[in-house]
Amino acid sequence: MRTFAYSLILTGLLGVTNAAVAQDPATDSAADATNTIPTTDVTATSAVSTDPVPTAEETAIMSDEQVLHEESSPVENVRDDSDPYEDPHTGYYFAGVMYRHIIVPTFIQHLFADGGVTASDPGVGGEFTYRKDGFSITGSLWWQNFAFVNPFRTNGDSAFNTEIINSNWSSIIGAVSFMWSTPFNDMLALEYGVDLGLGVVLGNGTRSEAYPSNGPGSVGGYHACSMANDPNEVPNGVYCAPNPGGGTSATDDQNGEHYNVTARKWTDGGSVPNVIPWLGLPHIALRFKPVHQFQARLDMGFFEASFSASALNTASDTKVET
Repeated sequence: MRTFAYSLILTGLLGVTNAAVAQDPATDSAADATNTIPTTDVTATSAVSTDPVPTAEETAIMSDEQVLHEESSPVENVRDDSDPYEDPHTGYYFAGVMYRHIIVPTFIQHLFADGGVTASDPGVGGEFTYRKDGFSITGSLWWQNFAFVNPFRTNGDSAFNTEIINSNWSSIIGAVSFMWSTPFNDMLALEYGVDLGLGVVLGNGTRSEAYPSNGPGSVGGYHACSMANDPNEVPNGVYCAPNPGGGTSATDDQNGEHYNVTARKWTDGGSVPNVIPWLGLPHIALRFKPVHQFQARLDMGFFEASFSASALNTASDTKVET
C-alpha cells in the first residue's frame, strides 16, 4: 500500500512538472514577436524543472519503510562481561586449585584384611580444564596423603597375628577427567564422567606385632610391640613373641614376628607398589559458575569428595566456529 501511494505521488509530481514546462500558445506568439525570451532559456528551465525534489510526504513514506526494515533485522544480544553464559561454539579454558579428601571406611578395608579403622586422608593440587559445548576435559596433578596407623591381620588369621602398620605414605597423582554435563541454568550444572590416572608412591611404612590394649598410644584396641617380650604386654610374650626363625625380627618378606620392620617397595624387592592406578568411576560433580570468569565444582565419588575452584583464562577464550 505504501509503494502504491508513493507511485501515485511521484506520478503527480511528474505531471505537475510537465504542466509547468508546457508553454501557452499566446505566450509563445508574443515571445516570437518580441524576441525577448530566448528559446534556449525555455530549454534550460525545462531541464531544471524535470528533476523532482522530494516532498515532506515522500520523505515520511521512505522513513516508514526504513523503520520496517530495521524492525525486521535481527537484534544483537549484547551480554555483560560477567555473564556466566557459555557459547556452545566457543572453547573455554580454566586453571585453578583443588582439594580432595578420601575416606576409606572399615568395611571396605575388611575386603582385603581384618582389623583396621576408618582412614581419612586429604590431598591438594592444581588442575587445568578445557570446556566446550557442555563437555569438559580436566588434567589434574595433586599430592594425596595415605598416611595411617592401623592394626591389620590377614583375613581368617587369629588375633595373635595382628600387626600395627605405621605409614607416612603419600602419592603424587596425575589424572585426566572426562565430564559431560546437564545444565539447570547458566550458573548451575550436573556433571558426570570418569577419571583415569597414575600415582607415584612416596614415603615408607613399618610393621610391628601388636597386643590388645586400650591404653595411651593404642589404636583400634591394639598397641604396637616395641620388641619381643615387650614388658608393657601383660601377660608378657603372648602376642609379642620371639621370632621363631631366630634373630630379633623377621624381614618384611618372611613369615614370623616383625618388630619395626620397614615394608619395602617393588624396586627394593618388597611388596609395596611404587606406582598405583587411579580410577574414578563414576565421577559426579555439581558445577557452579556465578560469573563468566570463575567456576567451582563439588565432586563426589566412591568414598571420596573434592572441591575445586578455577578461574577462566580469558586470553584463551577465543571462538572456534565448527
